[in-house]
Amino acid sequence: MKNYGSFVAQLVGASFAAGVLAAAGEHILGAALGRGRFWGVPRHFYQLSLGVEVLWLAVLAVALFAVAGTAYYWGMRRKRPVRLASPSLFVVTAAACGVAASYFLATVDVVALYARPRLAVVVVWAIFLATAAAWVTLAVGAYRLISKIRRRAGASSAPSVTVLRACTLALLVPFVGAAVWGAWRAHAPGPRKPDIYFVVMDAFRADRLEPYGAARCLAPTLENFAKGGTLFRAAFAPSSWTKPSVASAFTSTSPSTHGVNGLFSAIPGEALTLAEYLRGCGYRTLGVSANPEVGRQAGMAAGFDVLDATTLGTVLDAAGPPTSAARLLVRYPVGSLWRSSRDGLCVNRRLAFWARLAGGPPRFFYIHYMEPHTPNLPRAEYLGELKPFLDKVDERRAREIELGKYFFAEVAADPAFVPDYGDDELALARALYDADIRRMDVVMADLLANVVPASGRDAEPIIIITADHGEEFLEHGRWLHGSGLHREVAEIPLIIKFPGCAPAVLEGPVSLVDLAPTVASAVGLTVPDGWEGLDLTPYAGRGQTAPPRMLLLEGIQELSIEAPDPSHRTIEIDVLVGGGYYYVKDENAGVEYLYDRRSDPRQVNNLARAGASPGLEAVLAERRGELGRMKRDARARAFAPARAYIPPSLRKSLRALGYVR
Repeated sequence: MKNYGSFVAQLVGASFAAGVLAAAGEHILGAALGRGRFWGVPRHFYQLSLGVEVLWLAVLAVALFAVAGTAYYWGMRRKRPVRLASPSLFVVTAAACGVAASYFLATVDVVALYARPRLAVVVVWAIFLATAAAWVTLAVGAYRLISKIRRRAGASSAPSVTVLRACTLALLVPFVGAAVWGAWRAHAPGPRKPDIYFVVMDAFRADRLEPYGAARCLAPTLENFAKGGTLFRAAFAPSSWTKPSVASAFTSTSPSTHGVNGLFSAIPGEALTLAEYLRGCGYRTLGVSANPEVGRQAGMAAGFDVLDATTLGTVLDAAGPPTSAARLLVRYPVGSLWRSSRDGLCVNRRLAFWARLAGGPPRFFYIHYMEPHTPNLPRAEYLGELKPFLDKVDERRAREIELGKYFFAEVAADPAFVPDYGDDELALARALYDADIRRMDVVMADLLANVVPASGRDAEPIIIITADHGEEFLEHGRWLHGSGLHREVAEIPLIIKFPGCAPAVLEGPVSLVDLAPTVASAVGLTVPDGWEGLDLTPYAGRGQTAPPRMLLLEGIQELSIEAPDPSHRTIEIDVLVGGGYYYVKDENAGVEYLYDRRSDPRQVNNLARAGASPGLEAVLAERRGELGRMKRDARARAFAPARAYIPPSLRKSLRALGYVR
């Protein structure tokens, strides 16, 4: 047993030493090659925390090593002496290490860092000090080993011994040097540009806010915020669902240009995103998203130092800096024991954690909430108000509405699908949606009261609050979003609070495509070539309406993975907004709609019906020609398509949200 104990001690020591070396190596590479990311000392330990995952892996693997080593020891001890250097043993331990690494990185992740911001800081400090102590212990142990060899060999003055001892002490240089380098970067001069908060509320209809025509106050926090900022009364989403709308906001291009119009499409690498541009200009870029479609697999992480979309799995999949050895082991999670909630307050806590790590240069925060999006489950705090609506609807039907059952899956099989809901079912759907709008307002109050002021910046930030699309409840024969592009889906709130800019209410039309140029201009940067949007800062600063123009909205959705009928494999609905009219062309059904935006804001009277006056026929002909020209121009600028990888864990999340069956 004495020999066996010595054997296990050597095994444990070797695995722990390997973990220390890997963790310290991560810290060194991160500090040296970070190029403005999060690896600084004493405040920024993000890269080190990823490296310490390898150290934690070593601790976890010790148990597996001990089990494997025990089996090997008791099986082989009668045949020959068991040595740590045995090739067979190294094969066994290496295999155990690989299995442990894959499982650990795919399931456990850095849960402790999400507990609470203050606790997270304590944990990170403890990690740093423990790793530093282990690194020093390793160097001292190696130095003493060389001294022991020198005494036994009787070569006290050999030049080679002096060189070895010097090299041993040099082990401390990279770690200490990385810490000093990180500390210098952490204490660099403060930001000269304001922080930016880009907030997206998924599926938030504009008409749920009083400035956009709400009949009752559902979101007092947002309405009060709008009174102190610039509110754009006619703001539109570029598309009818999340991926193309967010891609348009990031790249300032239309859906036909960036091509992100399907579950398996991604932002092309040649498209310059807002996060890439800001990071290249000295910003630290962070994203926290509760929507599984806004993640690395769709190219949305381009330019982000961290895109924390941990509803997809592990934070490694969300962040994964290029110097992370841990990320090279497992690119996509194969499962997870831990999922972070999509609840907005949880998103705020994660955002606060990353904000505390990202000191120094100015920061760009992208925050994506999911409160108004299906499923709209009844919340306990609003159950009393919802009960009268629930009592009028059959329990099975109510559950369908709560879960958003008739969503993308049914539309994929048949773009003309419409659920047979009556007045009571529709009233319940709207009541559930309005309850989530109220919850969204609570989350926004928490963000504005607790997260933004806690960033510790003297300069007033730029805050943008908007949505990626709205929601429809059969107002024009469509359900939820993704299959229609009338005002219920296309019109979104857009409120921007610029530092030093007087409150204003401006007309439009404007689009999410305009936000990237507006942000760049607001922080004193030149708008890059290739961005199609309009810079809104001159008009907001003077309180003037943007010039008249024609907006192209494209509700394109590629459904080939679901639709058995080739004619149903793409939903395409195009919209032109401008000149006082709202023109809709349903490419699948071959139907046109024309609405007067001034006299018919709810889009009740279709002016494109048969027997239209000659004047309206001229308007229709002009819109058809303009739509064709703008579509051709958008496709002529199109990037080469990029394909997304959808791991099994993401498929489950998309299925839960109703995107696939």
